[in-house]
Amino acid sequence: MSEPIVIDPDALIEQARAILQANDVNGIFIKPGTYQYPHQWNWDAALVALGLSHFDRPRAEQEIRSLLKGQWKDGMLPHVVYHNGASDYFPTPDFWQIERSPNAPEGVLTSGIVQPPLLATCVRLMHERAPDREASLAFVREIYPALYRWHRWLRTARDPENTGLVAIVHPWESGTDNAARFVEPMIRVIPTRVPAYQRKDFLHVREDERPIQAEYQRFIYLIDLFRQWGYDQETIYARSPFLVQDTLFNALMYRAQRDLRALAAELGEPTEEFDEWLATTRYAFNARLWSEEHGLYFAYDLRARRVLEENGCATFIPLFAGLASERQARRLVEEHLRNPEEYAPDGTRYYVPSQAKNNLFFEPRRYWRGPVWIIINWMVMEGLRRYGYHELAETIRQHSLELVQKSGFMEYYDPRDGTGCGATGFSWTAALTIEMLAGQPVPA
Repeated sequence: MSEPIVIDPDALIEQARAILQANDVNGIFIKPGTYQYPHQWNWDAALVALGLSHFDRPRAEQEIRSLLKGQWKDGMLPHVVYHNGASDYFPTPDFWQIERSPNAPEGVLTSGIVQPPLLATCVRLMHERAPDREASLAFVREIYPALYRWHRWLRTARDPENTGLVAIVHPWESGTDNAARFVEPMIRVIPTRVPAYQRKDFLHVREDERPIQAEYQRFIYLIDLFRQWGYDQETIYARSPFLVQDTLFNALMYRAQRDLRALAAELGEPTEEFDEWLATTRYAFNARLWSEEHGLYFAYDLRARRVLEENGCATFIPLFAGLASERQARRLVEEHLRNPEEYAPDGTRYYVPSQAKNNLFFEPRRYWRGPVWIIINWMVMEGLRRYGYHELAETIRQHSLELVQKSGFMEYYDPRDGTGCGATGFSWTAALTIEMLAGQPVPA
């Protein structure tokens, strides 16, 4: 293995700031990538705000306000807000047909599905580090009602049986669109009628780095079902052929609930509802999603009533959330993260591949089937710190910074040699580079 790349922290921070500023669209929102993603995405915006908060807090707060403008009347916070109308990105805003729902926002174009709830966690991080705590608390008080409505929507619309685990109804909602854990439930999604559409994701990114056509056809078929049902959440939960209690989504939901509870307590808002939900979730998460046999967390397919035994990076996100016991954390780290056949460097140079290398579906350059993502590295790094694995956390931080230094601010990276893949000028890679160089550990 070659010598580590020398990191220039000051230069990387300046370059990262330049990416965020270059991707700023009229001071309204920061697009996720130079070309591929020209609108505002939900969890991207949360991370962008976190990065911005280190050098331009007013702009960070504006990023969050812009995202919240897309909130639906029932509290749902969609995964894309189209502030600037249509572009060469597909789906276009009109494709979603959100006007079929009485809950759609007025005067704002959005998608009709969600993304992982990372916003409350980033807001708490920003608040804990704010130089002016009084001004920061005023901002938290301003946006708290919207955050609360968003979380309450997830707990009710996506967990109507009050199991403690929320369900996603489309792989895009996981943020990890084509992850191997969705192969089995998506195979059972039979597209009987697919509306006409034209993929645009190959305009700026190589085809072999994107989801395959069979997957994309199913993505569109699910959207068409939701349109036909007028985005009625009871109908979607009852009838969507794809209904999964996802490991990553629920881990981030639990973490976000804890962070929102901390903010509520500081505001003097009631916290009993959070306490009840957190207790239910902690039990349900480990009872249903932890596999003692494998020492891994797996997603659960509600339609097939079975665990989805695919070994991917989502299994480590419970460390970030603080959901694992010390024993579970030890198994995740020692049996899997340090295992050179799965995630540790051996044949690959960099942590953390998004799919275990000995998995049938591992593809080192195809989206969520193997490349390294800086968002996953950051979460795994912070999770390791929580459980006392500081040396391994620092290794992952160094690998992340090496990737950026070597290949630039890319969407994801080939774990074998660190070459960049996907979109260029990727905003959350820039934001998290700033966070890893300038931030402190995530509060417990």
